[in-house]
Order: sequence, then structure tokens, then C-alpha cells
Amino acid sequence: MPFRLLFLLLITALSPFLSAQDTPRATLLQLFDGMRAGDSTGMAILFYPGASLQSVSVDGAGNTVVTPGSIDQWLAGLHRAEAGVLDEQLHYTEIRTDGRLATAWTPYTFVLNGEIHHCGTNAFQLVQSAERWRIVNIMDTRDTSGCTLPSTTPVAQQLEDLATGWHAAAGRADADTFFDALTPDAVYIGTDPGEHWTRDEFYAFAKPYFEAGKAWDFTATERHVFHDPDSNVAYWDELLDTWMGPCRGTAVVKRDERGAWKIAHYTLSMTVPNERVEAVIKAINE
Repeated sequence: MPFRLLFLLLITALSPFLSAQDTPRATLLQLFDGMRAGDSTGMAILFYPGASLQSVSVDGAGNTVVTPGSIDQWLAGLHRAEAGVLDEQLHYTEIRTDGRLATAWTPYTFVLNGEIHHCGTNAFQLVQSAERWRIVNIMDTRDTSGCTLPSTTPVAQQLEDLATGWHAAAGRADADTFFDALTPDAVYIGTDPGEHWTRDEFYAFAKPYFEAGKAWDFTATERHVFHDPDSNVAYWDELLDTWMGPCRGTAVVKRDERGAWKIAHYTLSMTVPNERVEAVIKAINE
């Protein structure tokens, strides 16, 4: 049956139930649930008439290639699949909306018959039309290297583990783990006025300490994590027990292309009791 005719028939049949699913997220959940179930029944309603599908890749010469696909063929293939064969697992779903326009960014790992097949990112464009949100366009990337399954650990715990593990790596002088936790363009700000470093500058400063097995050992006594599970940016502040006494640390973190959290900005500052401020100002001025 032609896609447009099927679309109109489904609009008529399902219109009483659409308002309850009137969010971009509900549309995407129904799309991926249908894929996992191997059931395309009613899924044409998720797409705007004339919706398009493309994949972005790079050829052997390094040129960008955009390969068009077919929504009709995709639905037909889905209808032939058995339940559980196709499982596109999302690392997170970031959605932005403006009026009746929405964009969704969903890094994914595609599992075929229980095995990782490929991974990449889906970029969805959706519009609100005829009582619900519908997909206008899907573009994706696909890669077969470095694919990992999405973490099942709650995001808040992922961030806690990152922070605790990062400090612990310094305590045991594990430079690889410590600096791998930073983004390539990370900035580290220390307690001295001159300590505003890029990751490479920070590594050059810290390398002798790590090689000597005598880096620093900071332990958090208090930490507050702020995050949106479906966003790619989060932050925390923490109170640290250090050789300098209590210090305050603040971190901005963001997800990499595979959804793993990395530290993009960290500031370390000494805490000064209010009753000692004048003495500290005097010491600084001297």
C-alpha cells in the first residue's frame, strides 16, 4: 500500500488516541519499541508524509557521502524481522524544541541477534502535525569500531564514579587514567594565579610528579552533582580534603561521541574561613 494512503488511513483510525502521545520523546519511544518488537503495525503514523532517511559516511578518499534511504523499505524490513532481532540501544536522547519544530540527538549502538553490529548517532527532525509529533527526517552515522553498549548505571552515579575515580587516579599516580578522564580541549585551573592550563600544559606540569609516583591525594568529603539525564553537559561542586587543607573543586563535564562523560573544565580553589580573610589578604599582598 502506498505510504501516503496508509498515512491517511492511520490518521483516521488512530486520531482518538494521538493526543496522549503528543511529545517528540513519545514518538521516538514508539519507533524504537516497534523496532525491537519486530512490529511495524501503525508505525507509518510516526512519519510525516514524504519523510526522508539518509546516512552520512566517508569514502576511501575522505569525501563525505550522503546515501538516501527509504522509509517504506525500512518499515517493510522491520515487518519481516522477528521480535528481539533488531535492538537499537540509545545512550541518551537530547531533544530541543521551538514551537512545532523539534530536533533529537540520539547516539546509539545497534545490536543484531544479541551481538553489537555497529554504532553511531541519529539526528531526527520532527514537526507537530495532525495532533501529534511526526518524524520529517532521519540522518545517521554508522561505525563498526569502538562500539560499546549504553551504560545501565544511573547518570548521577556515572558522574560520581568519574569524579571519585579521577581523584583516586592521582592518588595512585596513574597518569593514563587521570588524563584520559579529560576532554582534549579541557582546562584545569589551580590555586596559583598562573595555573590556568590546557590539558597538555597540565600534563607537562604534572608528569614529573606522576613519574615519581608522588602525585596528589584529594578525597571528596562533600559533593553536589547537577545533571539532566538526556543532556550532554553536567557539572558538580565538591569539598576536598587535601594537603592544603579543605579545598573547593568545581567541574564541568560533557559526553564524548560515544556517550562517555569527560571533564572539560575543572577549578580548584582553597577555602578561607571568613574570620581569616584579612590575614590571608595580608599574606597575599606581602
